[in-house]
Amino acid sequence: MNVEIIYTTSIAKAMPYPILFDVLIILGAATVLGEVFEQFGLPHVIGELLAGIVIGPTVLKLLMPSPELTALSSIAVFFIIFLIGLEMNTEMLRRNIARSTIISLTSFIIPVIPLFFISYFLFPFGLTADFILVLAICVPSISIVSVMVMRLQLVQKITGQIILSSVIVSDIIAFVLLALFTQSFMGILYTVLYLVIFAVVFILIDRLINYRVRAFRRLLEYSSGFLKREGTPYAILIIIGLIVSIATQYIGISYILGAFFTGLIVHEGIVGKESYTNITRTFEVMNRSFFIPIFFGISGLQAELRLYNFYTLSIFAIIVAADIIISFSLSYIASKRMLGMTDGSSAKIISSILGGRGAVGIIIATLAFGLNLINQTAYSLILLGTMIISFVTPLAIRSRG
Repeated sequence: MNVEIIYTTSIAKAMPYPILFDVLIILGAATVLGEVFEQFGLPHVIGELLAGIVIGPTVLKLLMPSPELTALSSIAVFFIIFLIGLEMNTEMLRRNIARSTIISLTSFIIPVIPLFFISYFLFPFGLTADFILVLAICVPSISIVSVMVMRLQLVQKITGQIILSSVIVSDIIAFVLLALFTQSFMGILYTVLYLVIFAVVFILIDRLINYRVRAFRRLLEYSSGFLKREGTPYAILIIIGLIVSIATQYIGISYILGAFFTGLIVHEGIVGKESYTNITRTFEVMNRSFFIPIFFGISGLQAELRLYNFYTLSIFAIIVAADIIISFSLSYIASKRMLGMTDGSSAKIISSILGGRGAVGIIIATLAFGLNLINQTAYSLILLGTMIISFVTPLAIRSRG
């Protein structure tokens, strides 16, 4: 046992609850490094993942993965995805579904196919693990993409709405594909059936609420009169999200989709601007200050970057480069020709922003790693690829700004 582990173990034993020491180290390191990267205009995700890698088994060995940290990571994922859903809305998705589907195909689905074959024939991971590796590396992340859209002031423009809608479609497809890969053949059939039923119920509820906005608002105002504590509405939202998450997990779909769809159905038009601002602001503060750095810090902690050899890194570099080139090229062509964008700069912005990687890919990797669908080497490669692409994307956008 080396000095770092002895030192860390002695401190942990001196505390009545060692998990508090772990959280302190992870949160502190992830917050500091995340802020450093933000100051340079780079995604905080890179710094937070790097923090976990540094304090984990790869470098300093201050902390090691544990069941308690895995459980905390799962809770963090719920709140991260719930907020992502809150920041989107179904109306925007409906308006842009056709164009966003085209962009989703070119930026995510089509690139997955050739990259999967490269990974399958050159990596020894196996069919399922190779597919999940490529899936996690290729999927754009709504959390990173939405930040880029807001920074470029594209939220109210058609360009930004197409980008956000396409990423929603891509992320939903990615989680569904992950769920299907965890099932047997009969399980896949039942999962697809339950998914269709869930989608129909969700659409009906969403339409009912949107068509009866005034009645729903009156119901909320009437109900608020009985609530004595300020935090009760937030607790109710979380409880509803947990119920839906348990339901989606039970029918064979990841609980992540339940959290996302619960947040998606709540928007400004339903609860009012003031209430919506308060709700999103509260969950945003919770996520930015705790759940996001904790999740990515723990994700980095589980990586082991010393497992690689030259061959593995070379093949992986080919996959990452191919993802960037194929995704950008196809998205640029689709944006300029199929969507009728004669302005080349708009097409370049769309294709560059859609290169944003982050929470969704890491969440897919974390879920797959927890289910033993991928090994630590594949998991670590996904984290490394996410960091590389997340670093390249902002630089590409600046060069085209």
